[in-house]
Amino acid sequence: MVKTPVEVSITSWRKNTVKPGQEHGRVLLMPGTGYNCDRPLLYWSAQALAENGWRIDRMNVRNASDDLSTVIPVLNNAIDGWVASAKTERLLLIGKSLTTMTYPHVASHYGLPFVLLTPVLHHADFDPSARVIPVPAVGDDIVGEDEAPSVDEAAQVIRSEHAGDSHARGSRYAGPAPLICAGTADPFYDRIRANALTPHVHEYPDANHSIEVPGHWRRSLDYLKEVTASVAQYAATL
Repeated sequence: MVKTPVEVSITSWRKNTVKPGQEHGRVLLMPGTGYNCDRPLLYWSAQALAENGWRIDRMNVRNASDDLSTVIPVLNNAIDGWVASAKTERLLLIGKSLTTMTYPHVASHYGLPFVLLTPVLHHADFDPSARVIPVPAVGDDIVGEDEAPSVDEAAQVIRSEHAGDSHARGSRYAGPAPLICAGTADPFYDRIRANALTPHVHEYPDANHSIEVPGHWRRSLDYLKEVTASVAQYAATL
């Protein structure tokens, strides 16, 4: 049986309040597997940014395979098209789980700011390719991968660091350090790798891969509010 190939589309959010050409910047909102852009973490992040003058575009992913090595290149190509079509220089990407795997491509090709919601820093058991976001500071070899910057590019990034907003020397990724939001009970989260990747790490005790605490709706809603505020604050610094 032939598997249906992954399909990716990007559309403008119907709830945008800023007209094209008048926005503060453009945001690409990207889903996780089974966690679309209408789910809480993404929906309320979009609402907060829309109120601050950003214009939101949303990615939809269908038929994603468990083998992430076959999905990530398709996601990267869609992002390439979005960046090429953007009419503003101020761009921001927000990814959840699966789509955080595009971070190496985005950072090394465009140097754009990125919000990593529940990033894949520990590989998923179902993924035969065992892909994770490479973190050179803890020993990952990204220089040999297609999506990694070269040694010369990495050196250039180090020389161009400014105002503490770029990565630490061990990162080798270009652009501003990403924002990470993740729960401590998330099986795909790794605290050591997160803190080696960026100084902007927000942890939520006992929260799962949706940054929710099962059986505790008040804590879950408090965490949702904190994540939304963190995303808005990160965007405000760009």
